[in-house]
Parts: sequence; structure tokens; C-alpha cells
Amino acid sequence: MVLALPVLLVVLGAAPDPVSGQERALVRAERLFDALEFDAAAAAFQDALREPGTRQERLRTYQGLALSEAFMGQTRRAQARFEDLLSLDPDATVSSTLGPKIRKPFDAARKKRKDKAPAQLQVARRPDGKVEAMMDWPPSLVTKVVVFVRQPGESQFKETEGPVSGPVLAPAPAVRAVEAYAEARDAAHGVLFEKGSAAAPLRFDATEEPPPAVVAAQPPKRMGPPAEERERPATDIPVEVRSRPKWPFVVGGVGVAVAAGVVAGIVLSKPPELKLPSADRTERLP
Repeated sequence: MVLALPVLLVVLGAAPDPVSGQERALVRAERLFDALEFDAAAAAFQDALREPGTRQERLRTYQGLALSEAFMGQTRRAQARFEDLLSLDPDATVSSTLGPKIRKPFDAARKKRKDKAPAQLQVARRPDGKVEAMMDWPPSLVTKVVVFVRQPGESQFKETEGPVSGPVLAPAPAVRAVEAYAEARDAAHGVLFEKGSAAAPLRFDATEEPPPAVVAAQPPKRMGPPAEERERPATDIPVEVRSRPKWPFVVGGVGVAVAAGVVAGIVLSKPPELKLPSADRTERLP
């Protein structure tokens, strides 16, 4: 994530709160930041941290708060906010166009966190079927972990909440596949880490076979043809031979017979050859 100048800060989610109809604190804070009113913007960013929010909204909030305090010259406070931001997103950075007033607290925060392992939210399924969620190296901002589980085909997730020290175990039938996701939240229900989501949950297969009584109660599956039929050679399979219609041959035979009769009639009706007596050639002798 790249932190840019105030004039390049994009205000997302500008719509009012769908419940109260009022402008959300984060939207107000970013609007004040764009207007270069850093003091008022910092206060609004603080208000935004007391409202629920998504992970991306929390990252924007800590980013804006750190930049606001840095522009006001509050170097130590800005460094602490940058440390919070880097604990959530180790890849966060600031624009190279920003001056040393901004680079100094950010570089100090990055140097302080350089050797710290990044926090990770892990989600897995145990052999007993339960879905387990645990935070590795959680920052102090995280106060709880929430696991959401449902069986495929269900519309609602069942929620299980537990402390960040975890692990948090969500019950689920071991003989059924399940869909699940998890969130690590702060005290104001802001999402700081997430694994999967309601729109794209993780899928876990069943860890145990169902009891025989359950299997017997299930409707029988449709099976294919017997093995001997599937293995029968192609030559043994009866093939239906469609007979050709006989009428062309009948018509053709009639035609041939008629033609033969005509030829025979012509031959038989030919008159006999006229035979002349041999000429007497003696009269021409001297």
C-alpha cells in the first residue's frame, strides 16, 4: 500500500452510513485531509477508529491519522501510528515524493518493526470436526477472533467469538463438509485481519465417515450397468440391422423384365431372311 500526498488521497465509501444516514467519520476525515485541515482530520480519524469497519477501512484510517500527525510535526505520535499501520500491513510504504517531514517517522517505524514476525490469522479443521482459528504474533490492536461456519447449502453462518490468545473453536459436525472464514477484530469491531470471507469462504471436507445407520438411511445412488455388461466386447453387443425397403428392387426388377420383353419381342418379330436362288452365270459364257 502506497501512501500519497493529500491531494492524491482517494476518498472511498463516500456514501452516508446506511443505518444512521449520517456521514461516516472516515469519510469526513478524508475530506478534511484533502482540504489540508490536518488537525480536524486527525480528530475525525480518531472517531473512525471507534466505529466498525472493514480491513481496508482500518488501513485507510491508520494511514490518514499517521500522515495528519506527521504533517502537523507530531513526529513521535506519527511514528506510533505508522507502527500500527505496519503491524497490519508490513508492505505499506509512503510515496518517494514526500519530504523528510513525513519520511522520518515512517522510516523510524519501519526500522523498529524490521525484525518482528508478521501477524497471521490461521484457520484449519481439527480431526474432531471443529473449525479452529488462531492469531500468530498478534499486534496489540487485536482484541478478539471470530469464526463463521456453515454447512454447504445453508444461507447463514454461525458465529463463534473468542479471545485473541485463542485458539477459537467453532463446533461443526465431523461427518459433514463445512464452509468457514475468520476475522481478527479490534475493540470497536473493526476488521484487522481476515481469512476467507462470506462471499468466498474456505471449504473443509468431512473428517469422519458417517455412521452405518446414516449411510443406510440415505437413498441408494443410481448405479451404472453391471460390470459384465460394461466389460462386454463390442462384438458381443447386438446391433440392430435396419432392412432396406424392398420396393426399389421390385420396381427395378419389373423394369428389367419389361425391357427384356421388349427386346425379345423385337428379336422374335423380325421377319425371316429372304433367300434368293443362286444366279445362273452360264449365260455369260462365250
